[in-house]
Amino acid sequence: MGVPDNGPVIAGVTWMLTILSGGFLALRFYAKLSRKQGLWWDDHILTVSWVLLLAQAIITQVGQQMGFGKRLEDVDPKYLMTIAVGMSVAASISCFASTLSKISFGVTLLRLTSGYLRGFVWFCIVTLFLIMLPSALATWVQCQPMAKAWNKDLPGTCWDSSHSIDYGIFNAAWCAAADFALALLPWYLIWGLQLKLREKIGVGIAMSMGVLSGVCAIVKGIYVIQLGQKDFSYNGKELTIWTGVETATAIIAASIPVLRVFFKETISSYSRSHTKTNQSVPLSRLNQSQHSTTTTTVHAMGKGKEGRWTVIEDQGDDWSQRGILEDEEVGRSRRGTVYEEDQILTTNTVTVTIETDARSLSDQKARSFLGIAH
Repeated sequence: MGVPDNGPVIAGVTWMLTILSGGFLALRFYAKLSRKQGLWWDDHILTVSWVLLLAQAIITQVGQQMGFGKRLEDVDPKYLMTIAVGMSVAASISCFASTLSKISFGVTLLRLTSGYLRGFVWFCIVTLFLIMLPSALATWVQCQPMAKAWNKDLPGTCWDSSHSIDYGIFNAAWCAAADFALALLPWYLIWGLQLKLREKIGVGIAMSMGVLSGVCAIVKGIYVIQLGQKDFSYNGKELTIWTGVETATAIIAASIPVLRVFFKETISSYSRSHTKTNQSVPLSRLNQSQHSTTTTTVHAMGKGKEGRWTVIEDQGDDWSQRGILEDEEVGRSRRGTVYEEDQILTTNTVTVTIETDARSLSDQKARSFLGIAH
C-alpha cells in the first residue's frame, strides 16, 4: 500500500482559504465604496495581507506539482532544493500575511479609541510586528552559509533547531494573546453606549470575531513542533494548513463588522422603500383640484433674536407643493424653498451651534463607524 500524498490536500485547502477570504475582502470593499466611504489604512493593510496569502497559495501549488507533500524519498532529487527554498519563502510570506491581517484590525480600533486604550492598541500593533520578524527571517539567517539550511551535506554551522521551535511557539502564543485582547476591546467601547442589550451583543460579537484567529494561532503553535521533523515535506501538512487558516480567518473576521453595517443599512433602506411604496392615498386627495390654493405662514427669526427656530406652516392641499425635510445625521444641513403663486418666499438663515464633550464625540464616532443609530 503506497504512502498518501499530502500535497493535493495542502494546496486545495490553501486555495479554498484564499478564495473564501478574498470574497469577504471584495464584499468589504463593495460595502464601503457603495456607501461613498473611502478606503483607509486598515483596508490597504488587509489587502496586502490577502495578496501575500495568494502568493503563498501559488508557491504551495507549484511546490505540490514538484512533489511537496510526498516523502522525501518519493520526490525527484532534482526538485528537492527548489522545494526547500520555495517552502522557506512561503513560510516567510505566511508570517507577514498573518501578522498584517491582525494589525489591520488593530488599525481599525485606532479610529475608535483614545487615551490609554489607543496606547494599548499601538502596543499590540508594534509588538506583533517586531515579534514576527525573527520567525520570518529565521530560515535565512540560522545557517552559515545560508544554503546549508536546505542542504545539510554542505559544510558550515546552523543554530540548534530547538531554538527556532521554541521561538515559533512563543510567537504563536503572543499572536493569540494579541488577538484575544484586540477582539475583546470593542466590548469595553460598546458597553458604555446607550444601547439596548440586544444591540450591544450583536455589535460586540461582530467586532470580536478575531477571537477565532487567536484560536487558530494556538492550534498553529501546537504544530510548530513539526519544524524539527526531518521530513517536513510530508509531516508538515498541519502546520502549513493552519498557517493559512489563521490568516484567512483574520481577514474574514476583520471584514464582518463592515458587512454587518452594510447589510443592516441595506435591509433598513429596503424596508423604508417598501413601506413608502405601499402607502395608500385617500380618495379625497385624488378628487381635489390641481389648482387648489396654498396658504403658507412663515415665522422667521428676526435680526438680533436668539434661540428661535424658523417655522414653516404649510396648510395647502396640493401635495406637489409640499416639501418634507428630514435630517437623519448630526451635522447634515439642508435648505428649503416654498413656492406660492410663482413667487419664492425666503427665510432668514439660522445657525445652530452644538457643543458636546469629548466623550460624546467619541460615542458619535463609534456609533457612526459601527452603524448604530443616534
